[in-house]
Amino acid sequence: MKVIELKEALEGIPDDAEVRLAMQPNWPFEYSIGDVIPIEPDEEAPADEEVKVVYLTEGSQLGYLPGEASEAIGW
Repeated sequence: MKVIELKEALEGIPDDAEVRLAMQPNWPFEYSIGDVIPIEPDEEAPADEEVKVVYLTEGSQLGYLPGEASEAIGW
C-alpha cells in the first residue's frame, strides 16, 4: 500500500478515530500503533530522492479483536 492509498482509504473518517492493527487471523488480536518510522534514502542516493518506505510498529496488545471487526476483515 502506498501513502496516497492509505490517505484515500481514511478519507471521510473523523480525525479523532482510533487507529489499530489487526493481526493473527487464527487468534485475532488488536494492537495499538507504536511508532511511524520513515526510512530515508542512504547517503549515496541522490539528494532529491524521497522516503521510500514508512513502517508502522506494533504497539501494545489491546486484547482480542472484536467479532464485528474480524467479520469485516473476513477472518
